[in-house]
Amino acid sequence: MTPEHREFTDGLKLAGVAIVCATLTAVVVIGAGEALLRRNAVSVGADASSASPPHDG
Repeated sequence: MTPEHREFTDGLKLAGVAIVCATLTAVVVIGAGEALLRRNAVSVGADASSASPPHDG
């Protein structure tokens, strides 16, 4: 393999690693965000259900 081909192959490998890392990072960040939003939504829903109804004074 010529040095140019080796550099090209190494570049493709690095690009593949970068794509995989970016995808995994996105999955983790999106999953964590959804979990936090879901937990906050449950918390808000519990607060709303335990609150007294509005008073028509």
